[in-house]
Amino acid sequence: MNTYILSLIFAAFVLLIAAVISNAIKFEGGVNPKDPGQRKMWFWIFAVLNPVLFYVIAEFVMKPEKVAAAKAWSASLPFATIVGFFIYIILGFVVSKIFKNGKLGNWF
Repeated sequence: MNTYILSLIFAAFVLLIAAVISNAIKFEGGVNPKDPGQRKMWFWIFAVLNPVLFYVIAEFVMKPEKVAAAKAWSASLPFATIVGFFIYIILGFVVSKIFKNGKLGNWF
């Protein structure tokens, strides 16, 4: 159960980083601005990095030392990673629809 909670927290943290980067990208004027594409690109880059970084950190840094706990941890880790990926996408979609007229509205 701890892996799922950590995955949720990690996904929210990575989403926060993506939001900060998206807000840091300035609006471009003109006929064909490239800033919405850059914001969308950074959102999806972090969507890929989220499960990879979580799995690596959870497997090599946070893994329990006791054998029984380590087995349970390793058994639930792939599922928690997948759940974290979908939580990131769902939260990103919700944030994108809430702020549809702002910079974060360009994610979807």
